[in-house]
Amino acid sequence: MKQIVILIVVLSIIVNIANSYKLSTSRSIARSTSSFQLNGLFSSDTPVSPYPKGSLSELCAITHDACDILAPMVKAFYNKMAETSTTNQKLKADASYFTIVDGIVQELIVKSLFRGNKFLHIVGEEDDSNVNIINKPYTVDDLQVPPEFNEIVEKTRDKIAKLADRIDSSAYKLLTAFVDPIDGTREFATGKGEFCSTLIGYNDQVGKPVAGIIYRPLTNPPTWAAGAKSENCVLGNLDKAKTPCPNGVLVTDGKASAWLGKVIELAGLEKVPAFASGNRALMLIEGKAGSYIRDTGGFSKWDTSGPQAVIEAYGGVMAKLPKFLSNKALDSYTYIKSARNLDFENNIVTLTLSNARNKKELKLLPEDAMADDVDLIKEYACVMGLVALDKENLENRDKIHSALVKAQAIFPPLYT
Repeated sequence: MKQIVILIVVLSIIVNIANSYKLSTSRSIARSTSSFQLNGLFSSDTPVSPYPKGSLSELCAITHDACDILAPMVKAFYNKMAETSTTNQKLKADASYFTIVDGIVQELIVKSLFRGNKFLHIVGEEDDSNVNIINKPYTVDDLQVPPEFNEIVEKTRDKIAKLADRIDSSAYKLLTAFVDPIDGTREFATGKGEFCSTLIGYNDQVGKPVAGIIYRPLTNPPTWAAGAKSENCVLGNLDKAKTPCPNGVLVTDGKASAWLGKVIELAGLEKVPAFASGNRALMLIEGKAGSYIRDTGGFSKWDTSGPQAVIEAYGGVMAKLPKFLSNKALDSYTYIKSARNLDFENNIVTLTLSNARNKKELKLLPEDAMADDVDLIKEYACVMGLVALDKENLENRDKIHSALVKAQAIFPPLYT
């Protein structure tokens, strides 16, 4: 009888924990699975997850726990960089800032958290980086990690290694993960860390996002959203808009192309300036705007894989621009490891420094040259624009589409 009573108590606790994971308030906080310890009832130190083993929901929860572990280290580097503006950063070839912590975060996610061939493929923004956090002195490419950070790097490394054991070894072998360790690295390096985010997206065999996370490590507390639409999984700690702005459209760094400017005018939308791709997606979920539209490029698939999965889990949509313009179709970017750009369309894309595979060859071409060969374009560049609507704005889909089409007749979209 005593055992039955204990069993009932345990089941009741698990049900309550699962229910507490739901987003039920305007600023809902999803607890990390690391907090699910039923102390005194089990001898194991392994956390008890409220989700089925090997589910996308469990993967989202574990991914969130990883971001929680990484956040203190990210903050330590960020605070130090605020004191020394150049010591721990260098200019990448594409004119965006690369930081030591960017490389370390990717190394810990890709090589430690995801170790053991748990996924079909892993694609990361910093795949070309050479990171050493095993033997001292620790280095990222030709940059040495200052010794003062050794302790926090080691603690973070060891915690991530332990967390990795909780990821099911066989359930996700058909998924491809896209990772942006710190989206908005320029913001990170210039004191705008609140706009930075860690982005991780999980994609099925045909390259469609099925789960993901957007996590701002430098807000206090960290703000984030994660989810998996197929499992009705929605998690997060959102900085919800005090006054929702459903008529707002998120604009990259406040700058709109001639086409987007005309769209805003025709649809009567309000321009909402915003930094960094992941931050913009999270702002959409938080009600700070009702749409996110762009025809210009400068972003890549690791910037949109996780955000698309999360936006869709929250009831919104994200798609490439051309087919939406044509017939309101929601045509996703394709998130698969590939040597060629799987979304390229001939003679539509203008070559730029951000999308050209070979910048030296670009200098020999006329200004505004169109790409007539897929091999001219970076394999993971998003060159087909973007349209995203939050759940509350889906009813305005026809109105927005009409404005997009009318604007196109005046100013063609700039696909870059």
